[in-house]
Amino acid sequence: MMESYDKYMQRTAEQKFCDFVNSRQTLALPANYWINFENVKRNAAKYGPGIFTLDYLIGKDKAALKKLFLDQPNLLKLIPPLLGIRNDKFEKPKSDKKLKVEGLTGDYLLDFKEIQLNDIDLYLQFIHDSGLEELLLKGITKSLKDYSTGVEAGMDSNGRKNRSGQRGELYIESVLRNLADKYNFQWHGQSTYQYIKDNYKVVLDQRLFNVRFDGSLYDVKKNKLYLFEINNFSSQGSKLKASGGEFSLRQQIFDDSIHDFIYITDGQGWDSDLSHLKNIIKSIKYVFNFSMIQAGYLEHLIQSSN
Repeated sequence: MMESYDKYMQRTAEQKFCDFVNSRQTLALPANYWINFENVKRNAAKYGPGIFTLDYLIGKDKAALKKLFLDQPNLLKLIPPLLGIRNDKFEKPKSDKKLKVEGLTGDYLLDFKEIQLNDIDLYLQFIHDSGLEELLLKGITKSLKDYSTGVEAGMDSNGRKNRSGQRGELYIESVLRNLADKYNFQWHGQSTYQYIKDNYKVVLDQRLFNVRFDGSLYDVKKNKLYLFEINNFSSQGSKLKASGGEFSLRQQIFDDSIHDFIYITDGQGWDSDLSHLKNIIKSIKYVFNFSMIQAGYLEHLIQSSN
């Protein structure tokens, strides 16, 4: 059974470390972690009616393919999404949608924002070399729309890592929302120095000017801020040490402030660096894991401040 907040805060750093390690957990993953079909639906809709026009090519030959793109060159704009090419793969500036391609005789550049008919043979070469030509002419039996939906589903599944990283932020936002409602506080998710200054009228130490906190909770009556960082380390990685070291330095800034900094972290990823976790617990005043938050430690911290 987990100890009370008061008992935990009175324990030595070594004892806190043992309590922390023994009560770790990982956040459960929401159902849409695997594939967020709302994202798939939204991205698939961007293909527009042109995706149905491409169905004409099913069962046709290369001559028909070339004629269709010559007659309707804007259909070539569908090639990158059909190949799962996202904006970050284009040359800078990304908004120009110029794609650099390695060819047998050298690199060439394709413009997918303003289709260049003078380069039609290069577009067609790219479609052929990518394997998309064979798919369009022989690999699809019914609908390119179904294929495009499959591409988007595959691309979305690659976004799991981002969703995992955001899971911690979504969790703390739900916690802060509930506390703000209960105590008539103000709260916000990701909070910058400028946001805090503009909305809470609190001017933080200038050394925090470029810091973006994962969450903020503001006690209007006491003019007191609680600022949060949260990490859900479900796997091992070098970010562990970088994050912990940065937050330890941040604690030194808050030592001379009426405001509080709270570091929430959890996950089996810490198994690879328990010694560093021990140092973090020694150097940061408030370090909680998810079990502690669920046990009401954060609310007890707020109550003890009032």
